[in-house]
Amino acid sequence: MYRSCFVVVLLAATLWAGCNEHPITPLERVITAVNRQENRLPAKTKIDFLFVIDDSGSMCEEQENLSRNFSAFSTFLNDELGAATDYRIAVTSTDFETENTGNANGMQTGPGSFLTGPRRMQMVDNCQNDISAEERAAQRERCRQLRDMGQLTPILRSDNIQSKQDLEDRFRCMATLGTGGSGFEKGLEAMRMALSCNGPNQAMFGDCCVPDQLDPTMRGKIFNPSCNLGLPPEVEFIEPEFLRPDALLVVIFVTDENDCSDPQANPSASRRAICKYRLVDQDGNGIPDGYNDPQLCPSRDAARCYRVDCGDLPPETCRTQRCEINTRSNYNCEWYRANLTPVGDYFRFLAGLKAQPLEQLVVATIVGQRGYTPQGFEVVFDYAADGQVMDGCQPVGDPSLPDNLDQVTSDMCCPEGRCRGQTYPSCSSANNGVAFAGTRYLTLADLFGANGIGCPEVLPETVTQQQRMACGNGEVLDAPCVCAQPENPGEEPCAGKCRPIRGEAGLACSQCVSICEDSFEAPLQAIKDKVAEVLATYCLDKAPRCVVNPEEGQRECQTEEELANSANYQIRVRRQCIQTPDNPDQCQTEELPRVLASNEWTLDLNQPDCPGGAHVRLLDPPQAGSEIFVEFFVQVSEPGAGASAGAGGGAAPAPGTDGGLPANPPEAMDASAGDSTP
Repeated sequence: MYRSCFVVVLLAATLWAGCNEHPITPLERVITAVNRQENRLPAKTKIDFLFVIDDSGSMCEEQENLSRNFSAFSTFLNDELGAATDYRIAVTSTDFETENTGNANGMQTGPGSFLTGPRRMQMVDNCQNDISAEERAAQRERCRQLRDMGQLTPILRSDNIQSKQDLEDRFRCMATLGTGGSGFEKGLEAMRMALSCNGPNQAMFGDCCVPDQLDPTMRGKIFNPSCNLGLPPEVEFIEPEFLRPDALLVVIFVTDENDCSDPQANPSASRRAICKYRLVDQDGNGIPDGYNDPQLCPSRDAARCYRVDCGDLPPETCRTQRCEINTRSNYNCEWYRANLTPVGDYFRFLAGLKAQPLEQLVVATIVGQRGYTPQGFEVVFDYAADGQVMDGCQPVGDPSLPDNLDQVTSDMCCPEGRCRGQTYPSCSSANNGVAFAGTRYLTLADLFGANGIGCPEVLPETVTQQQRMACGNGEVLDAPCVCAQPENPGEEPCAGKCRPIRGEAGLACSQCVSICEDSFEAPLQAIKDKVAEVLATYCLDKAPRCVVNPEEGQRECQTEEELANSANYQIRVRRQCIQTPDNPDQCQTEELPRVLASNEWTLDLNQPDCPGGAHVRLLDPPQAGSEIFVEFFVQVSEPGAGASAGAGGGAAPAPGTDGGLPANPPEAMDASAGDSTP
């Protein structure tokens, strides 16, 4: 067994001996600080995977596709990372209904429970793919045998896996959830329930679930991401079996419809007082007492907070209209979308599970991509289906569709999130059928910046000329594309699909993975590549010094362009993997000390979750037992001098870039795409 000990040494000094042909002259009015940081990571790289899989009536082929192409993932875990990785895999469904949910073992499984197979007793067999009934029966028998032998447990652990085939067999059983689940999928809330200290899996989170000091009832618990730090040796600590504080958490959503999570599904977690508390008004002022909760009403003006949630509605009516989706008078939860739980709530929840979200969180979506007209307007509804068009709502014809089908944008025809008409599918594939835009899942992935995987919108203000040129005259939607000529030296060519540019005609090359793939190999490969990338990311604990023209009498960076240019931050990266007599098997392959070339790593600025405001990302993840050394200069302005690029403990952010996690997502995101507040 190989031991993995990734050591990062961040060294800031006034001179690098022999590392640069041109000696560096200290800047005027700047004190150079020497800093040394050494981080020893666990002997094994820890990764927790949570798959949130849709088990509604349309998902049979997609579940089969996921299991069939899981080999792209199993090869990564079993062969590439090998014994150096301690991974855990859990699966939950999007089904939030509580009736008739006994599983194959006769056990009741609540919403968000970690599953080993279908949540409901009856697995609806409505697949239309080429797998025969005999093959499905054999698969069910194999799962029954694994279950009887005790090899199917809620957490799939790497230390219990015998081979790559064993991993694939067990995952297939866990991921084949059947199609008996609710058609009103609540994947975002299922994720929160599955990872909540107040949910059905709380026993698996060990001593990291602690009392919520901000909960006025003192009954709730929250996850403490630093629960295993600074404990004296004599303190007994029960390590979580899942949601380990020092593990990378990867959440993967697989669904062909949008999310339908409303506050009524989990009232105790709602940030709307009207939904979280009972309608009690002891002081008789007409405002429910729940608005006295300082966590939900920071201004302590209960009347104002009530108006934000309810406007002029009386409490009973407001609770009905703002807390629950009536599935009998709705359509795919696209009508009255303002009633849904804000996507920003789920962002805050996930980010709060990790001490360093940028290095410990990946959110991936295999969902329906957003749909657009050729003019770049987002499409949600087909109004020709019911013959009703709202006043002032102009249909936008699409010549590629039948003459009797008119599309309209949700922005134009859904004031305050209240729409009529049937949802329009956003994409389709030969193997999986049609899918509807999973905009809420995609919004969550977008909030996580570079650590989110999905199909981000192509915005006119960010698309480059190279991206436009890669798609030619913009006639072939979803065609594979490669931007062969990056605008900045050292950048990798962008690759993806030709996607519409929001609000204008034309296509641009953009990374996009979706459920509308004949094979899920590409989405799983994208997730695997992102996991490998995050594992090779190291935050700088101090802000690196930014200088211009080091060969001609350097000066500190002054303009936004200079601060945003990563070439102005002088950094050297070294790596080695040395076998010693004490640890002859520490390195799978011995690697002598060497300086990495500039094309083997990148410096990413504007990373607010890193103490130094920047991180170094190796393009080739190091093997188990490697040591990584990052050397750079730190500058601290003298008292009275103007603040320099690196002063104050944060690297200067690069204008217009993303990748860092916003501390508080914009309020527009609280209502998610297309939502509005009365």
